[in-house]
Amino acid sequence: MSVSFQEVPVLNRTPAEAISQVKFHASLNVSDLKRSVPFYAALFGEPPVKWYDDYAKFELNEPPLVLSLKPKRACTGGPLNHLGLRLTSLDALEAVLSRLKTVNARIGRQDDVQCCYAHQTKLWITDPDGTLWEVYVFHDDVTDWGEKHNKIKLWSAPLKAFGIRGVVSRWWNNAFRPKHHGDQSAVDFESPVPADTCQAPASTTKN
Repeated sequence: MSVSFQEVPVLNRTPAEAISQVKFHASLNVSDLKRSVPFYAALFGEPPVKWYDDYAKFELNEPPLVLSLKPKRACTGGPLNHLGLRLTSLDALEAVLSRLKTVNARIGRQDDVQCCYAHQTKLWITDPDGTLWEVYVFHDDVTDWGEKHNKIKLWSAPLKAFGIRGVVSRWWNNAFRPKHHGDQSAVDFESPVPADTCQAPASTTKN
Protein backbone atom coordinates (compact mmCIF):
# COMPACT_ATOMS: atom_id res chain seq x y z
CA MET A 1 0.00 0.00 0.00
CA SER A 2 1.39 3.40 -0.99
CA VAL A 3 2.09 6.02 1.65
CA SER A 4 0.67 9.50 1.06
CA PHE A 5 3.11 12.37 1.23
CA GLN A 6 1.28 13.80 4.27
CA GLU A 7 2.52 10.79 6.25
CA VAL A 8 6.15 11.43 5.30
CA PRO A 9 7.91 13.95 7.59
CA VAL A 10 9.28 17.03 5.88
CA LEU A 11 12.86 17.49 7.14
CA ASN A 12 13.16 21.11 5.94
CA ARG A 13 16.65 20.38 4.65
CA THR A 14 18.08 20.45 1.15
CA PRO A 15 19.26 16.90 0.30
CA ALA A 16 23.07 16.76 0.30
CA GLU A 17 23.15 14.91 -3.02
CA ALA A 18 20.93 17.52 -4.68
CA ILE A 19 23.45 20.35 -4.66
CA SER A 20 25.95 18.52 -6.88
CA GLN A 21 23.64 18.78 -9.88
CA VAL A 22 22.71 21.76 -12.07
CA LYS A 23 18.95 22.19 -11.91
CA PHE A 24 16.34 24.48 -13.40
CA HIS A 25 14.66 26.65 -10.78
CA ALA A 26 11.20 28.25 -10.83
CA SER A 27 9.29 30.14 -8.16
CA LEU A 28 5.52 30.47 -8.24
CA ASN A 29 3.16 32.77 -6.38
CA VAL A 30 0.28 30.72 -4.97
CA SER A 31 -2.87 31.98 -3.29
CA ASP A 32 -3.13 29.04 -0.86
CA LEU A 33 0.06 27.23 0.08
CA LYS A 34 -1.79 24.48 1.95
CA ARG A 35 -3.65 23.57 -1.24
CA SER A 36 -0.74 24.03 -3.62
CA VAL A 37 1.75 21.82 -1.80
CA PRO A 38 -0.45 18.69 -1.96
CA PHE A 39 -1.21 19.38 -5.62
CA TYR A 40 2.46 19.55 -6.61
CA ALA A 41 3.30 16.58 -4.38
CA ALA A 42 0.71 14.58 -6.29
CA LEU A 43 1.93 15.90 -9.63
CA PHE A 44 5.59 15.08 -8.91
CA GLY A 45 4.99 11.93 -6.88
CA GLU A 46 7.12 13.11 -3.95
CA PRO A 47 6.83 15.49 -0.99
CA PRO A 48 8.54 18.86 -0.65
CA VAL A 49 11.95 19.01 1.02
CA LYS A 50 10.96 22.24 2.77
CA TRP A 51 7.53 23.36 3.93
CA TYR A 52 6.98 26.36 6.16
CA ASP A 53 3.99 28.66 6.62
CA ASP A 54 5.52 31.15 4.18
CA TYR A 55 7.54 28.95 1.82
CA ALA A 56 7.75 25.48 0.26
CA LYS A 57 10.36 23.86 -1.98
CA PHE A 58 10.48 20.73 -4.14
CA GLU A 59 13.74 19.11 -5.26
CA LEU A 60 13.34 16.91 -8.31
CA ASN A 61 16.00 14.78 -9.99
CA GLU A 62 13.82 13.83 -12.95
CA PRO A 63 13.43 16.37 -14.37
CA PRO A 64 16.18 18.32 -12.57
CA LEU A 65 14.01 21.05 -11.05
CA VAL A 66 13.94 23.22 -7.94
CA LEU A 67 10.40 24.55 -7.56
CA SER A 68 9.58 26.97 -4.78
CA LEU A 69 6.11 28.16 -3.83
CA LYS A 70 5.39 31.49 -2.16
CA PRO A 71 2.01 32.45 -0.66
CA LYS A 72 1.39 35.63 -2.61
CA ARG A 73 -1.78 36.27 -4.55
CA ALA A 74 -1.29 35.82 -8.28
CA CYS A 75 -2.92 38.78 -10.00
CA THR A 76 -1.67 40.86 -12.91
CA GLY A 77 1.36 39.23 -14.46
CA GLY A 78 0.18 35.74 -13.60
CA PRO A 79 1.50 33.36 -10.96
CA LEU A 80 5.18 33.52 -11.94
CA ASN A 81 7.44 35.10 -9.31
CA HIS A 82 10.77 34.53 -11.08
CA LEU A 83 12.75 31.93 -12.99
CA GLY A 84 16.14 30.70 -11.96
CA LEU A 85 19.10 28.38 -12.28
CA ARG A 86 20.99 26.89 -9.34
CA LEU A 87 24.66 26.27 -10.06
CA THR A 88 27.15 24.10 -8.21
CA SER A 89 30.10 26.48 -7.72
CA LEU A 90 31.06 30.16 -7.47
CA ASP A 91 33.31 29.69 -10.52
CA ALA A 92 30.27 28.70 -12.55
CA LEU A 93 28.44 31.77 -11.25
CA GLU A 94 31.33 34.01 -12.29
CA ALA A 95 31.26 32.45 -15.75
CA VAL A 96 27.56 33.27 -16.11
CA LEU A 97 28.23 36.81 -14.90
CA SER A 98 30.94 37.26 -17.53
CA ARG A 99 28.67 36.02 -20.32
CA LEU A 100 25.80 38.25 -19.25
CA LYS A 101 28.04 41.31 -19.19
CA THR A 102 28.89 40.73 -22.86
CA VAL A 103 25.23 41.20 -23.79
CA ASN A 104 24.79 44.23 -21.50
CA ALA A 105 22.25 42.50 -19.29
CA ARG A 106 20.91 44.30 -16.24
CA ILE A 107 22.49 42.49 -13.28
CA GLY A 108 22.24 42.80 -9.51
CA ARG A 109 24.55 40.72 -7.32
CA GLN A 110 24.04 39.42 -3.79
CA ASP A 111 26.99 37.90 -1.95
CA ASP A 112 26.57 35.97 1.29
CA VAL A 113 22.82 36.56 1.56
CA GLN A 114 20.29 34.65 3.64
CA CYS A 115 16.76 34.39 2.29
CA CYS A 116 14.12 31.73 1.66
CA TYR A 117 15.59 29.55 4.44
CA ALA A 118 18.96 29.30 2.70
CA HIS A 119 22.43 30.89 2.60
CA GLN A 120 23.28 31.76 -1.00
CA THR A 121 25.34 33.84 -3.41
CA LYS A 122 23.29 34.98 -6.37
CA LEU A 123 22.75 37.14 -9.41
CA TRP A 124 19.45 38.75 -10.29
CA ILE A 125 18.97 39.41 -14.02
CA THR A 126 16.14 40.61 -16.23
CA ASP A 127 15.76 39.41 -19.79
CA PRO A 128 14.93 41.89 -22.60
CA ASP A 129 11.22 41.62 -21.76
CA GLY A 130 11.71 42.24 -18.04
CA THR A 131 11.35 38.63 -16.85
CA LEU A 132 13.28 38.24 -13.60
CA TRP A 133 15.86 35.46 -13.33
CA GLU A 134 17.80 34.31 -10.27
CA VAL A 135 21.10 32.48 -10.84
CA TYR A 136 22.60 31.29 -7.58
CA VAL A 137 24.89 28.99 -5.61
CA PHE A 138 23.45 27.29 -2.53
CA HIS A 139 25.76 27.25 0.50
CA ASP A 140 23.65 25.87 3.34
CA ASP A 141 20.20 25.74 4.91
CA VAL A 142 19.19 28.24 7.60
CA THR A 143 16.49 27.76 10.19
CA ASP A 144 14.57 30.99 9.58
CA TRP A 145 13.48 32.86 6.45
CA GLY A 146 16.56 35.06 6.48
CA GLU A 147 17.38 38.75 6.41
CA LYS A 148 13.85 40.16 6.24
CA HIS A 149 15.01 43.04 8.43
CA ASN A 150 17.65 44.08 5.89
CA LYS A 151 15.37 45.15 3.05
CA ILE A 152 18.07 47.24 1.35
CA LYS A 153 20.31 44.17 1.00
CA LEU A 154 17.44 41.95 -0.15
CA TRP A 155 15.89 44.36 -2.64
CA SER A 156 18.80 46.37 -4.03
CA ALA A 157 20.00 43.61 -6.37
CA PRO A 158 16.58 42.74 -7.89
CA LEU A 159 15.78 46.45 -8.28
CA LYS A 160 19.13 46.97 -10.00
CA ALA A 161 18.24 44.15 -12.38
CA PHE A 162 14.89 45.76 -13.19
CA GLY A 163 16.29 49.28 -13.58
CA ILE A 164 14.21 52.39 -13.00
CA ARG A 165 12.20 51.90 -16.18
CA GLY A 166 11.47 48.27 -15.31
CA VAL A 167 10.41 49.09 -11.76
CA VAL A 168 8.04 51.83 -12.95
CA SER A 169 6.66 49.60 -15.71
CA ARG A 170 5.97 46.69 -13.35
CA TRP A 171 4.35 48.98 -10.77
CA TRP A 172 2.18 50.58 -13.46
CA ASN A 173 1.05 47.23 -14.87
CA ASN A 174 0.18 45.88 -11.42
CA ALA A 175 -1.72 49.01 -10.45
CA PHE A 176 -3.60 49.88 -13.63
CA ARG A 177 -3.64 46.96 -16.04
CA PRO A 178 -7.11 45.46 -16.65
CA LYS A 179 -7.95 42.48 -14.45
CA HIS A 180 -9.52 39.30 -15.83
CA HIS A 181 -12.54 37.78 -14.12
CA GLY A 182 -13.50 34.19 -13.50
CA ASP A 183 -13.55 32.47 -16.88
CA GLN A 184 -11.22 35.15 -18.37
CA SER A 185 -13.97 36.26 -20.78
CA ALA A 186 -14.85 39.54 -19.09
CA VAL A 187 -12.39 42.34 -18.38
CA ASP A 188 -12.97 45.32 -16.08
CA PHE A 189 -11.51 48.48 -17.60
CA GLU A 190 -13.08 50.93 -15.18
CA SER A 191 -11.41 51.07 -11.77
CA PRO A 192 -7.80 50.07 -11.11
CA VAL A 193 -7.28 47.41 -8.44
CA PRO A 194 -4.36 47.66 -5.99
CA ALA A 195 -1.50 45.29 -6.78
CA ASP A 196 -2.01 43.30 -3.57
CA THR A 197 -5.60 42.36 -4.29
CA CYS A 198 -7.31 40.11 -6.82
CA GLN A 199 -10.74 40.09 -8.34
CA ALA A 200 -12.98 37.48 -6.75
CA PRO A 201 -13.89 34.64 -9.13
CA ALA A 202 -17.29 35.00 -10.73
CA SER A 203 -19.88 32.77 -9.08
CA THR A 204 -21.23 29.89 -11.12
CA THR A 205 -24.30 27.74 -10.72
CA LYS A 206 -24.25 24.09 -11.69
CA ASN A 207 -27.41 22.50 -12.95
